[in-house]
Amino acid sequence: MDRRDIFKKHAALFEPTPLELSELEKDEPRVSFTVLPPDGISEGRQSRVSILEYTEQNTTRQVLFKRMGAGKQLSLDTAKSLESRLIPYRDELARFGWRIPTAYYTRTLLHEGEGQIFSYEQRVGRGDGEKIFGNPEQPNFLRWNIIRQTFETLARYPQSSLKRRQLAGQGVTALPHGLDLKLANVVPDIDGTLYFVDLFGPKEIDEQGRWRTYRPELDSLPKENLLAVCASREGTILRFWRLAETIWSKTLKVGIEDIRRGFLEFLDSLNLPSEESDFIKQQIATGYPWLDRIYSEQRV
Repeated sequence: MDRRDIFKKHAALFEPTPLELSELEKDEPRVSFTVLPPDGISEGRQSRVSILEYTEQNTTRQVLFKRMGAGKQLSLDTAKSLESRLIPYRDELARFGWRIPTAYYTRTLLHEGEGQIFSYEQRVGRGDGEKIFGNPEQPNFLRWNIIRQTFETLARYPQSSLKRRQLAGQGVTALPHGLDLKLANVVPDIDGTLYFVDLFGPKEIDEQGRWRTYRPELDSLPKENLLAVCASREGTILRFWRLAETIWSKTLKVGIEDIRRGFLEFLDSLNLPSEESDFIKQQIATGYPWLDRIYSEQRV
């Protein structure tokens, strides 16, 4: 398969189907949209996303058209329940320093026999973190900017919001909520400001430290393992950094050790508690055995 075929296959994943376009016309009967190529958007596991362009008062504007839960066989009631938690989850992340794009409008519907959430959202930037790290023409300072803003936000969580607990056989610092923190879910805007762009499904945690809306249709990891990688500071940092260094080293064909050296210096500047930073450094030095163990325990 040559590059043109790969691009066509990638674009087809984002192209709205005739049925999706008919639903779009119900929401916006008077506006004419053009579907743009999915430049800068990585394929998602839980949603289909298209870039729509329209003209208003001689000004061209763009919006993201998301179909959350597409292909996950959610019931309509489950999709409605998940939609009801999107705003509370968004508000909580914003209180902890994450910048979140504006969601203009969402609605839940039964679409092709499954519950989905159609959402119209602000488009920020021109490429997500995975696309930036995987593009050899992008300068390294953009990669470091993504690393810096992501981990500085995690480091600024108030101490009163954190607690130590055992997850997946390891003492870690638990966050007040979960984050699907990966390269594809962070997007730098034109001015470099970083946005966290994926709120589905909402990863809220209740007062007992349990998932509020864990759905096996959306997540393949067992509940505790998912808490470890998405709701602990060590887990989120290790998961994100391993993805970053893997793509970065392959893109530029440089040794991982060269990249790690810069990251470890940056990690020291965050002034995390030594029990966190020492564990993160130990895991990086030994090839991430804790992450490997977590991901080997798939839900059966």
